[in-house]
Parts: sequence; structure tokens; C-alpha cells
Amino acid sequence: MSIIASVKPYFKYSMDLSKTLPMVAYYCKLYGVTKGMDLWKQSGGTNKEVKEFLFSELSDLEKMRAALEGTSKEDQKIAMENFLMSMFAKIDKEERTCETITKSNALDFKRCSDFIMLLSMFGTIDEEWK
Repeated sequence: MSIIASVKPYFKYSMDLSKTLPMVAYYCKLYGVTKGMDLWKQSGGTNKEVKEFLFSELSDLEKMRAALEGTSKEDQKIAMENFLMSMFAKIDKEERTCETITKSNALDFKRCSDFIMLLSMFGTIDEEWK
């Protein structure tokens, strides 16, 4: 399944956040499936294992989306931006107050940039996030 290796973190994020932040978990999985399908098609669409994995995740997405009913897409975007601002502020504060920058700090910023990519699910990412 190396075809979709670049989007695998989004499926893990979705699993990790499913109980505490279901909306963020939904968009992680949606991004992973959407980009995974693109990667699968670009590779010729012949890998059956990848196809089965993505389609099983797609059916799970339908269940997750049902839980978001009643919340407008604009409200979801605002909630996602608030989540990102909170996450970045926390990571930035930790990095500025630590004595030594560690691999953990770098990974936290990488995760934050991964979450910023989720904003593409709402259309073009605003310049302030780039």
C-alpha cells in the first residue's frame, strides 16, 4: 500500500481523534480518502488492496458524516480553523519555552502542517494559512 503512504497519517489522526474531536477526525479521513483515491488512480488503479482499503474507509466516512448533520459547512470550517489556531499556539508556546528543540517539537509542527492541509476540503486554502 505504498501508493498511499503519503496520506496514511491522516487515517491515524482520524482514529486518534474520533472520540474527542469527531469533526476533525471526519475531515482527516475525508482528506485521506480523497487524496488516496487520486494517488490510486494516478498509479493506474490496479492495486486491489489499496482499492479495498479506500472503499472500506469511504463507507466509514458515511457514518461519520451522519454525526455532523445539522452543522453547516461554514461552521465546520470555522471550527477547524479554531482547532488549528489553538493547536499551533500550544505548539509554538512549547517550542519557545523549551531549552532544547527536540524531534518531538518538529513532529508537532509537521502534524500542524498536516492539519492545515485539511482546510483544502473547504475550498482554496487562505493565504494566511500557507
